[in-house]
Amino acid sequence: MISLPERGYTRRIRIYFSEMFPIPARIVGASLLFVSFTLSLARIHGTEATVFSLKTVIGSLGVFMIMLILRLMDELKDMETDLELFSHRPLPSGRVKERDITFSLAGAVFFYLAVNLLSPETLWVALVALAYTFLMFRYFFIPRILKRYLLLNLATHNPIIPIMLFYILALYKAEQGLGLRDLSWNYILVLVLMYWAMFFAWEISRKIRTAEEEDAYVTYSKILGPAGAVGVAAGAQTVTMAAGLFFFSTMPMSVLFLLIMLAGYFITMSGYLRFITRPNRTTSDPGPFAERYIVIVIAASIVGHAMTM
Repeated sequence: MISLPERGYTRRIRIYFSEMFPIPARIVGASLLFVSFTLSLARIHGTEATVFSLKTVIGSLGVFMIMLILRLMDELKDMETDLELFSHRPLPSGRVKERDITFSLAGAVFFYLAVNLLSPETLWVALVALAYTFLMFRYFFIPRILKRYLLLNLATHNPIIPIMLFYILALYKAEQGLGLRDLSWNYILVLVLMYWAMFFAWEISRKIRTAEEEDAYVTYSKILGPAGAVGVAAGAQTVTMAAGLFFFSTMPMSVLFLLIMLAGYFITMSGYLRFITRPNRTTSDPGPFAERYIVIVIAASIVGHAMTM
């Protein structure tokens, strides 16, 4: 049973969101992700890009709510670890109550379902995505194993990204009235891989530290070494870059798409090189480079497709 939060919930949850999940930025990010992926699908299938539609609102809010649900679930999953290693954060510091997070999670799930009820033909995909988040929340019912092995945890949790992308695909398919046989699956799979790879790289890079900064928190750099972990992230982003080159060479797209993609790729690689050669966390943190790379790829997609409409 979900109990109501104590008085002061609004003030406390504002603190939480401002520090851990800035809502305006996340809404913009979710909307841009939905639009860029949809524009790419429209380019692949030669359909009109219907950016301003009910499906866009549903999809943008749906992607945002999935991100929010995952964030709140992680907050509850990681309470013990955060209390020990990240006591300054809102929940372990006591500035936010566990009941606040639980209540917010219930509200987020309710809102996600309500929004997706507006698109009955794609509701089943939305339910699959939601069900997967709950499996992640329960550590797929093998918590002792997944908490112990970070790479196995990554392998079971990271597929939420392609599931979310197929959710966007389902909304696009319904918007355009396309059947499964009407879809260009070879191109779609390359597109999913392109987006999945850059989010995979971000997941790796945000858990990379220099040797001096390692502590009890399990990171990919502790498992693979700083150079090895950076190499995995860079390899995934190279996959994204290669997919971008594939689309540029096979479809009519503005040269701006290629230029922005290349600029983002080389900026990111230079950041990784700085981290490896001068591993100073204050100047060479690889995490922000991976996050910026996602933004740059999304921007390249939107600009590239908009310029060739």
